[in-house]
Amino acid sequence: MTNISKRLEQVVSSAQQKLIEKHQILPVKVAEGILVGDVLIVSEGTVKHLRYNNTWLYKDIHLNAAAIRLANMLAVNKQSVQADNLYRLDQEYGRWYHDSQMLRTQYQRSINNRDHDRADMLWARYCESRDRALNAKNIVQRLASI
Repeated sequence: MTNISKRLEQVVSSAQQKLIEKHQILPVKVAEGILVGDVLIVSEGTVKHLRYNNTWLYKDIHLNAAAIRLANMLAVNKQSVQADNLYRLDQEYGRWYHDSQMLRTQYQRSINNRDHDRADMLWARYCESRDRALNAKNIVQRLASI
């Protein structure tokens, strides 16, 4: 049994070393949220906030992948242009997503009111917003995986 535990410990330490070499820090679940190095990810509904030493660094992050990547970037570098760019793109995704959901609700309301001309216009706008949101999401996920 000790051989298995020693081997498991070697595998874990090897994996942690590889993550450190890639500038990735393992997230740890704590009572307040998720701790990545010394950066805390706090979840509030569907958005996340990043906090460092009781200072809010980034608020209202929409995608989990972006929140984890930003926390890793900040834990390693503290501030970077790449982190600001990733945050800006995540905010763009959030705007398009919320816009698409609002348009979808208005579309449903128009269908219920039998205002088909308005419904057609809203559906076209919804499709455009949805496609832009998906495009922004793909960009954020690509940047977060680097």
